[in-house]
Amino acid sequence: MLIKAVGHGLIQGLLPEVQEGGIVSLQYADDTLLFLKNDINQAKHFKYLLACFEQLSGLAINYDKCNLLTLGMIEEESNHFSRLFCYAIGSFPIKYLGVPLHFTRLRREDIQPVVDKLVKRIAVWKRKLLSSAGKLTLLKSCLASIPTYLLSVIKFPRWAIENLNSQMVNFLWHDVDGKHKYYLSNWHSFAQLKNIGLGDS
Repeated sequence: MLIKAVGHGLIQGLLPEVQEGGIVSLQYADDTLLFLKNDINQAKHFKYLLACFEQLSGLAINYDKCNLLTLGMIEEESNHFSRLFCYAIGSFPIKYLGVPLHFTRLRREDIQPVVDKLVKRIAVWKRKLLSSAGKLTLLKSCLASIPTYLLSVIKFPRWAIENLNSQMVNFLWHDVDGKHKYYLSNWHSFAQLKNIGLGDS
């Protein structure tokens, strides 16, 4: 429906120089991102298409879970589109598939929750009851996997990487409560790739 509407000039997406008619939608699993040029008449056509989709498919759009995000629009214009679509006005960054997305560089407060999640995970583990091998296994299988997904999508600043490494080092050597312990090995030796890590002979 969207492709046909673009072909008939009823709606136009963003970045028409990248794709003819512009990018109108991106879909993954049950998540959908819809894009539209700043044109109130085209927005009315878009709203009609959504209503047609509901009638033809028998599915209902949950408008309470939808957000409207605008770029370069004044508040009055944003409110006009919000009333038309019955969407709440959202703000950047938005989370899509667990990744914070922004049209500018991510701020510290956008990435801090990832670090906080790792610290919270560590806090419930009884590290005194774990052997060094057990702690190392938890590090590799659980802690290191928390930021890996985000690191594959966005570039982490140095402070975040150093903070994450610091939390994992402290967990491994139990350097807590202001009692510093001498590390038996540096972090670099533990962070090596498996094919060049310890144990290969």
